[in-house]
Amino acid sequence: MVLPPEIREDLLIHIKGNQISVENDYMSVESGVLLANIVHVAIQNGWQGVEYLSGIPGTVGGAVVGNAGAYGRSISDVVDSVEIWDRGNVRVISKSDCMFSYRDSVFKKEPWIVLRINLKFGSGSRNKLKAVSEEITAQRKNKYKDDLKCPGSFFKNIVIQTLNPIQLKAIDQAKIISGKLPVGYLLESVGAKGMRIGDIAVSDFHANLLINLGKGTYKDVSVLVDLLKQKVKKKFGIRLEEEIRYF
Repeated sequence: MVLPPEIREDLLIHIKGNQISVENDYMSVESGVLLANIVHVAIQNGWQGVEYLSGIPGTVGGAVVGNAGAYGRSISDVVDSVEIWDRGNVRVISKSDCMFSYRDSVFKKEPWIVLRINLKFGSGSRNKLKAVSEEITAQRKNKYKDDLKCPGSFFKNIVIQTLNPIQLKAIDQAKIISGKLPVGYLLESVGAKGMRIGDIAVSDFHANLLINLGKGTYKDVSVLVDLLKQKVKKKFGIRLEEEIRYF
């Protein structure tokens, strides 16, 4: 029997598998493993590729779905293949089939469940990798306080190749980093810092952070996000796209 929409309940699946296996320069991990654990194991083995992801919260499965990254690096850099549940069947797909792009993947478009990820690394100096990890972790702790109620960066940075000449002319070229324009620059330029709707506010120290001050609602978020998009569109002609996902 199919329930009518007004009484239909959503199904929530919590992936809790947390096994890690290592062989040569490969790591096979269940999707419930914390990303921090992957970074730790890789560094201990002198493997490079995920040290720049230090301090990013969540699981490796979630990181793969959103192609999480920082400082010009992404989890897709080290993905070799992914085991998925696909409509009752378990199968393995290649990295190319994952269709990774900036903060995106095929997993945002298909009703698949990520079960296991196989990662392949390059060799590096354990001491140097550890130093990079510690520095980035410190930067994140300074940026994201322990009691900060926010989902991290709210909007995606802008890939410069997607902009037309008129849009490019409207921005400060010096702000471009590794082929991307930090969206925080755009938001700050339109006075986003400190803006507030209900109990959802834009941080006063980083314009791409939306903070729940206590009793923020989805409606508060929706209204504020629409307002921010309108302001950036009006000044720069650029349409912002969320990095977070709504459920």
